[in-house]
Amino acid sequence: MTRVWKGVLFLLCICFFCNAARADGLDLFSHLYLSNKKYAKNIEVHTYLITKDQVAKLFSEENAEVIQKTNKELYNYSKKGIFLLIRCRNKGENAAFGILNCKIPNRGVPISIDIDTLHADNSFHDCVIHIDGGIDPNDNTLPIIIYKWKSLYTM
Repeated sequence: MTRVWKGVLFLLCICFFCNAARADGLDLFSHLYLSNKKYAKNIEVHTYLITKDQVAKLFSEENAEVIQKTNKELYNYSKKGIFLLIRCRNKGENAAFGILNCKIPNRGVPISIDIDTLHADNSFHDCVIHIDGGIDPNDNTLPIIIYKWKSLYTM
């Protein structure tokens, strides 16, 4: 093989491995074209740690309000189940999707949540994930969940 063909083959292999390694499933060119982290200012995000009863109420009542319980209150419910609730609302003009990292106190690594397409219809998109442990029984403060967009795309 000539040196030119080896170079072309090398570049194709690099593109293939870069694309195969992407966690969001987009190829390199789509990632570059659709990526728009600045759009995060148009997406309202609320994060909560809630109980199983609160999850049931949220999905059974049309306008249910979520009230964040303290760590001590959550610990009392931990045997029944504690859940991470992420509520996202797109207030912009473009459809958006991506991966949101949520860091919960007393847990090592952030939890990555794949946020499906948020249309510009100003309604909430809810994601609920079961959480094991990490609740401090002696802490009477509200849990603070820090979130950051790992990737955000607009169409």
